[in-house]
Parts: sequence; structure tokens; C-alpha cells
Amino acid sequence: MAVSFSLLVGTLFSAWAILRLYNLFYNLFLHPLRDYPGPLGARSTTWWKTYIEVVQQESFVHVVMKLHEQYGSIVRVSPNELHFSDPSAFHDIYNAGAKWDKEDELYASFGEDHSSFGFRTYEEAKQRKEIMQPLFSSRAIINLQSLAWEKIDRLVSTMSARKEKSIDMLFALRCFTIDMVTTFCFARSVDAIDAPDFKAPIVEAMHTSNPTFVLLKHFPLFRKTLFSLPPWLAIKASPETAGLTNLQVILAEQVHEVVTNPESLNKAPHPIIYHRLLDKEVNKGQPIPDATSLREEAAALMFGGGDSAANTLTVGLFQILDQPKLYDRLKDEVYQAWPNLDTHPTYETLQKLPVLTATIKESLRYAPGVPSSLLRIVPPVGASIGGKHIPGGTAVGMSTVLVHRSSEVWGNPEVFDIERWMGPDAAGLDKWLVSFSKGPRSCLGVNLAYCEMYVALATLIRRLDMKLDGTKAEDLVWRDVFLPFFYGKRLRVWCEPVKS
Repeated sequence: MAVSFSLLVGTLFSAWAILRLYNLFYNLFLHPLRDYPGPLGARSTTWWKTYIEVVQQESFVHVVMKLHEQYGSIVRVSPNELHFSDPSAFHDIYNAGAKWDKEDELYASFGEDHSSFGFRTYEEAKQRKEIMQPLFSSRAIINLQSLAWEKIDRLVSTMSARKEKSIDMLFALRCFTIDMVTTFCFARSVDAIDAPDFKAPIVEAMHTSNPTFVLLKHFPLFRKTLFSLPPWLAIKASPETAGLTNLQVILAEQVHEVVTNPESLNKAPHPIIYHRLLDKEVNKGQPIPDATSLREEAAALMFGGGDSAANTLTVGLFQILDQPKLYDRLKDEVYQAWPNLDTHPTYETLQKLPVLTATIKESLRYAPGVPSSLLRIVPPVGASIGGKHIPGGTAVGMSTVLVHRSSEVWGNPEVFDIERWMGPDAAGLDKWLVSFSKGPRSCLGVNLAYCEMYVALATLIRRLDMKLDGTKAEDLVWRDVFLPFFYGKRLRVWCEPVKS
């Protein structure tokens, strides 16, 4: 006897509804995390977080901070996810001995599954990181510091030539870091610094594409469809992600040239990532990364190297210019180390300047960095986090923002105060400066970022007289979209070149 279509649809819908109701019941009453506090919606379904981030477009880290005030140091923010606020919990999750896998849903959203950043397992990431680490060692950065001096000199010269109007410092500094990372990693600068008003296409593409990561995270079918389309069709289908698509095209073209013409690497003036990634000996018998992996590694480096350091410099520069006494102290110190404008000091010399060093550390603490929690999966045996035993298989994380804004550690965390880094207790604070995360999956480019910040900040202070163009602290608002998305008025600064 034939089954009617309406009966079939009704049966399937009923089965789906029963399954949904069972999942809801399980999450609330049977799940291993059932006793941990959190909003009813968060404990019930993953769609609660989707509603917060996609529909309400709220900054999730700011939501989480309020939840900790309400529920305590451990909050269940999704059926299988816990977030922590006790600073000590950060080191329980992110430490050298915690070789935990990365959580899949978050990291799948970047389309960088085959990169050192995107690999889920510790072993995969370790093998790739060992290949690339020598390029980013402290000694390698010191030996190539001339690249940073070259790029920042070019930026300041360009800014000086545009002194008739104030400068958008967020985009100007991102042009600097993008030119740095493309030159350092690929020996091919995109010359973003030369773009009119520093609106370089690649910088604008990265800026506008940042909020789309929220959509890509919560809607995997949309993500998979978008990533499978040819670029021209992807742009038509989703104009709001056109910047991300264009960036992928740029990187794909670069990788294609390297793969089809390996001899082109001989023209590079210094070792770049493709020298290491395509070296059979360095790969120690493992397969050479394919074109997809090379492109995704390049994309990870672009976003990691082009965004965070520039954001930190922008936030720090605002605080400097908003505190005239601090600005004067920095000018005096940098001038003593750099009396002759025609001759650069070395990066090593700048690292020894106490006021500059304290300002950079406080900028790293105060800036949002990567505000989203970097989710890890607790191993099957479980783990002790924040003094509690957490069941195996749980997704756990803690935002660096909560560590950096902990009154327990910093006393007055809402105040930008470099003196905290210059007192007798300063050495103990380094443990709590976690801008580059901690443990085996910490940021590969930490040494490069520090070099950029020292060289850039010292040069801006020494070569320019700067003044805020009406920017207020409340203008530098941001939303957590994994990276911070600055959606308010950007920092604008009047710049007058110093003559001696």
C-alpha cells in the first residue's frame, strides 16, 4: 500500500521533533556538565550562542564577563562548553604539558584546517611548528630587523607628506604590519603603505571580512558552500565576504607561482616560509604540504601577523597621546637612545629602554588581542581546571581579556598604568601577560610582533610630533568576532615631522 507524501513528511517531522526534545532533555538533566551553572538557553542548545552572536550581534566576551559576575568562576556557555574566569585556570588549560586538541567548530570557521593554526591535534601542529619555528626565532628576527626599520621609515615618511590632514592610525599601522608580514614571510611586499589614505585593498579586505567569521562559525553549510564556489561566484553570492574571497585569491596566486616555479625561491633575499615548507629534509619524511596547505598557512600568517600587533599599537598610541606626561617621558627616553635621526638604534637597544618596554607590555595587557577563548578539548581522563575536575570531552576555554582585566592580578585593571611594570613586583606579572597565549599552541610570531612594536613605537615617537584629532577613549569600541572588530571612530592623529 502506498504511503502518502503528507504522512511521510509528518512522520519525519515527528521523529525530528522527538530527537530535538530528547537532546534538550539530555543537555539539561543527563549531560556530564548538567551541574555547572549558566543561562538556561546556553545549557539547553548551541543555538543560544548563535542568537547572541548572529542575531543580537553582541560581543561574546563581554557577555561572558557579565555571566561570570552572575554565576561565578565557571560558566556553562553551551551544552558542552565551559568558560573560566579565575586567572589560574588559564594556565591549567594553556600550558606546556596540556597537549589537548583544538575544538572543531571554532577552528573550522577560518578555512585554515591545514595550517599550524588550524590543525586540531597537537602532533600535527607540533610537526608544522617545528618546520617554521627557526624563521621566527629571536635570533632570526634580530638578524632581519632591517625589514622593520625599512617599513616603518617608509610609513613615517608617507605620514609626514600627508600632514595637511590627520591620519587614520589603525589602517596606517595595519599597512605597516601587512607589509612587514608579506615581506618577512613571502619576500613580496604588497606595498600597502603606499595606498591613498592607507586604504590598501588587502587591509580593507581583512577589516571588512573579520565579522563574517561569526557567520562562518555558526553556519557550517554556508561556510562549506562559500569556500567551494569559484571566487567570482562567491563574491556574487555573498558580497559581505568579498574581502575574504579576494584575499584567498591573492594567496592562491602566490602559492601557484611557488609550486609551479620552485626556482623563484632562489630570488628571495632571505629565507621565507616556502623554503622551509617545501624542503624535503626539513619535513623529515612527512609529505610535503600541498598547495591547499601552503595557501592556508599563508592566510593564517596574514591574519595573525597583520592584525594583532597593529591593534595593540593603536590602543597603546592612543593611551600615550591621551597622557601627556607619559608621552614626554617616552620622548625623552627614546631621544637619549636615538640622538641622531640619520642613524637608527638597534632593536636590542630599544629592548633595554624601561619606559618603552613598560608601555609596550601595558599596551599588550590593555588591548583586546584575541578576545575569544581558544577552545580546547579535555582529554578522555578529564582534567583539573580552576580547582574542579572537568569531564573528558568537554570544550574549555578562557579569554585573555579576563586574565588581563583581573583585579586579583592587576589591582586597577581598567587604568592604563605603565608603573605596574616598573616596580619591584613587575617580574611576577609576566606570567599573567598572555596576549600570545601560552603552551605548545602559543603564537608562532611572538618575536616578530615584539620587534614590530618596539621599532614602530620608537620611530613614531622619535620622528613625529603627534596630537589626537578629537579621538576619545569611548571611540575605540570593539566587538569580539574572534579577533576584535573596531566598529567605532578610528584613532586619528595629527602628525608633524621632527627635524632633528
